[in-house]
Amino acid sequence: MEIRPDLDSVVAALPGVMGALKLEAEERKARVVAKASLHIDTGEFIAGLKVKRHAKGYAILNEDPLAAHKNWGGFNHRAGRYVDGIHAMEAALW
Repeated sequence: MEIRPDLDSVVAALPGVMGALKLEAEERKARVVAKASLHIDTGEFIAGLKVKRHAKGYAILNEDPLAAHKNWGGFNHRAGRYVDGIHAMEAALW
């Protein structure tokens, strides 16, 4: 008996596997939305959340140009102070 060296790619591409991966990504995105909804100013952070397919599965990304600043925080030059991030994207990790 021989195991195909590309077996992982074959299994990953099966429709049932991709469907399960998309469902998991959507559930994790919902966790991000739930955490981010506690910190809404404009709604752009939540509106920027997308689940995108790639070769090996799905990824949760944020298309809001300020997503990194909102999530992790940084220095706000208008306010002249450091602003804490909301750390909502981390909710997708657990």
